Amino acid sequence: MLFAVPASAAPRTYVTHNCLRVEIRPAFIMFACADGGFYMTQGAWTTWRRWRATGSGLFHQNDCDPSCAGGTLHTARGRIVLFDRMYCSDIETYVFGRVRIRFHGKLLGRTATRDRLFCPL
Repeated sequence: MLFAVPASAAPRTYVTHNCLRVEIRPAFIMFACADGGFYMTQGAWTTWRRWRATGSGLFHQNDCDPSCAGGTLHTARGRIVLFDRMYCSDIETYVFGRVRIRFHGKLLGRTATRDRLFCPL
């Protein structure tokens, strides 16, 4: 016999927000941990569910010209969607594994971007 699990009992889904820790509804998410060249600030979330989270924020990206150390940081507002829930066994927690961002206008010539997210380092 199978028993239904109430939705309130199902594990929550987090996002790795600063490369080392997970959080729900963070105002800040670092997407590029190696050089810190792509991140979001001023995150505001309209929905946060186990399978999908949506919101908006201010996105910052380094153009790495002439190098990432000497590059210029560019910013654009945009909409963010987190999805593709995955399990991080090291911390025994579910996190979002993918992100889709649509910029209002362009950020370094792009109107949108998609990327994989990760378990905390």
